[in-house]
Amino acid sequence: CHGPGNAIGGLRLHTREGALKGGSLGPALIPGQPEKSLLYTVMEINEHDKLAMPPSGPRVPVESRKVIREWIAAGAPW
Repeated sequence: CHGPGNAIGGLRLHTREGALKGGSLGPALIPGQPEKSLLYTVMEINEHDKLAMPPSGPRVPVESRKVIREWIAAGAPW
């Protein structure tokens, strides 16, 4: 949904630069700050919220969300 061929909301996540630039809602990634990074927070919100990611289907598993949170907290090294 947010790769090189398809940038929904203007967001591209296949490069660090794209994640830092973000899309229509601003930066997706703020290294060292998972709670301010949309990449993380949209996975943590209620699945019925219009910003929930993924928007339908199974939620990102809790363990995977923990790994993403730790990665962002560590500075999101690419």
